[in-house]
Amino acid sequence: MAIMCESTVFPMLTPEEIQVLELRGAEVDFADGETVFPAGQPRLDLFVVVSGAIEIQNPVDENRIVHVHQPGEFVGDIDLLTGRPVIVSGVARGQTRVLQVPNKQLRSVLNRAPTIGEKMMRAFMQRREILTLGGRLGLQVLGAGHCKDTNLIHEFLYKNFVPFVWHDSESDEGKQLYREWDSPKKMPIVLCGDGKRLERPSLRELSQCAGVWRECPVQPVNMAIVGAGPAGLSAAVYASSEGLSTLLLDRLGPGGQAGGSSRIENFIGFPSGLTGAELATRGVLQLLKFGAQMVAPVVVDRIEVSDTLGKPHVLHLDCGATVKADVVLVATGVRWRRLEADGASRYEDAGIHYVCTAVEAELYDGCDVGVVGGGNSAGQAAMFLSTCCPTRQVHLLVRSELKRHMSDYLVDRIKNAQNITVREGVEIASVAGGKRLESVELKQKHGDQRERLHCESLFVFIGAEPTAEWLPESVARDEKGFVLTGADLMQAGKWPLKDRGPCPLETSVPGILAAGDLRAASTKRVGFAVGDGSLAVTCAHTLLSYRPGKTPLAS
Repeated sequence: MAIMCESTVFPMLTPEEIQVLELRGAEVDFADGETVFPAGQPRLDLFVVVSGAIEIQNPVDENRIVHVHQPGEFVGDIDLLTGRPVIVSGVARGQTRVLQVPNKQLRSVLNRAPTIGEKMMRAFMQRREILTLGGRLGLQVLGAGHCKDTNLIHEFLYKNFVPFVWHDSESDEGKQLYREWDSPKKMPIVLCGDGKRLERPSLRELSQCAGVWRECPVQPVNMAIVGAGPAGLSAAVYASSEGLSTLLLDRLGPGGQAGGSSRIENFIGFPSGLTGAELATRGVLQLLKFGAQMVAPVVVDRIEVSDTLGKPHVLHLDCGATVKADVVLVATGVRWRRLEADGASRYEDAGIHYVCTAVEAELYDGCDVGVVGGGNSAGQAAMFLSTCCPTRQVHLLVRSELKRHMSDYLVDRIKNAQNITVREGVEIASVAGGKRLESVELKQKHGDQRERLHCESLFVFIGAEPTAEWLPESVARDEKGFVLTGADLMQAGKWPLKDRGPCPLETSVPGILAAGDLRAASTKRVGFAVGDGSLAVTCAHTLLSYRPGKTPLAS
């Protein structure tokens, strides 16, 4: 297994740092070969090796040794914060003494001991990345690579940073595994860490299998955030860090539309760029560190608007619970418009995709693919697909000119890429194939000329539509369906109160805010959405101050 940097992935704690931890834990002895913790244990405690060693084993890969922790090193990755079942086992090597710090003390350590917190947070993220890239680890998924249900499982596990091994049911290995698993009638199949097999599971069943799901939230909160994209994540981080009780809800998992991005390079502070999944992982760890709660997958069926100023709104969730929130932030973003070419619906998520991550790229390794769209998302996808597999040809299909909606740095890279072909002024008339996509028919935007192009997948980024249809009718929208807020709301004459004006992100329903791409007149950039999330917390404090005697709930 490739190691990034030994000193950051497996750092040594100083004697002074260990003394800080000793105030919150106790020393425990283990005999040689004794299990310190088994795979599948939820809410794992923090273990620091005092003497001896702890051998980390991968149970999915015949207990292969992942790493051996020596005195001064600590055990664990991001699941120490998420509370999910740990995916590896720890075994004592030699007579071993450890300092065991209860999991419930971990957040206090991270927030009150900055040097320890910095070492741990950096190590947690890098260790999970190493484990994910290291081969067979975590859940096992058996299903066809070009199956919509299989791809939904891939997307959910990827978004929620759950390591998994995918077995293509159409391969020789997959067929053998299918027989070994007693030839179940329904596909895809997921083998959970406890040995239970799920056939074509729902997202809720899958989340329970992966340890992602906890329970329906019922406690009242100061701020409920619907949508875990960049705006929702940043709002959850800022709100919880400033003492507001905070609940973040998402129908699938963290990241939003940005979570499907292969590379974000114009977000300040990351000159070499980062993937949407990396951005989401960092955000989730931060909000958990500060005490926010995140629940996924869960859908807000409706918001029951308070009929009295100063009283909380009520969120009705598809898990059967209701949550009262003083302030509600809606940050559900937008969805990519579906391709309207003939035959396109047949191949949705089974050849035609609206995200481009390592999961989708792996499905079409060595295959020629098409990318549809002329914005930055399309450009980032084209570059990612071309670099991760130099032997494939990437066809970038644009209705207008490439420079019109794309950043200059991306345009230059695309033009210099040897395996990217840019076709401007074209639209897709139809798609064709058998069990999987095989070709597309192109037509000139101006004229009748048509051309058949071979490609086995299309990645589509052709404009966005707001996800606001579930909101109450009393939430005002513009002519395109985006939510009006602040000054735009006042200008449209939609603000209902006379004794005060709206906060910059407040909608026509007092106490309900909107942020990010969902908001009318917003700039569709990650940085802008993050700024909106921060501003939403300022609005929340302002709105809470209007309520006499109201104090924030403990987060």
